[in-house]
This record gives sequence, structure tokens and C-alpha cells, in this order.
Amino acid sequence: MSAKKHPAPTGGALLPASLADAQIDHFERIVRHITRADAGAAYRGLDHEYSKKRLRKLVETHDLVAVQRRRVLLLLDLLERHALVSTRGRTAA
Repeated sequence: MSAKKHPAPTGGALLPASLADAQIDHFERIVRHITRADAGAAYRGLDHEYSKKRLRKLVETHDLVAVQRRRVLLLLDLLERHALVSTRGRTAA
């Protein structure tokens, strides 16, 4: 798996939306894994908070189109709901 490093935007310029698609695809796979795995176990440091932080950074650094923003919002919502359910499950046990 090769992770291309894209230059950080400078001077307020955002990276093009075309660079975000592969990252959003990657996050969809990560979130799918996190939400299907044992709620109490983080997979090699890929937990809810880390994923939310990375998704927010993607939004801050890329000029996303509406479809991409919607995908990111759905991922953030799914992570938030799963974290809430996981927390309730642990406190009930």
C-alpha cells in the first residue's frame, strides 16, 4: 500500500478535490472495519477519535465538492453513533 504525500496547502490555498477521493475511499474502509470490529478494541490505533481527527483535517485542507462533503459527514456521523453505542454497551456491562 503506497501512501502518496501531498504538499500541505500554503497561504490559505486548499488542495484540489480530486486528491481527496482516494483518501475518502480509504476512510470508508477504515470506518467500516472499526464499526464491525469489537467495539472495545481499537485496531492498531485506528479508533473513533483518530479517524474523526483525520477526516476533519481532510475537510480543512481540501476543496471538497458537495458529494465528498456528504461522504465525510456520513462517516463522521457513523463514527459518532458507533462510539455512543459502544460507550453505552460498556457502561451497561
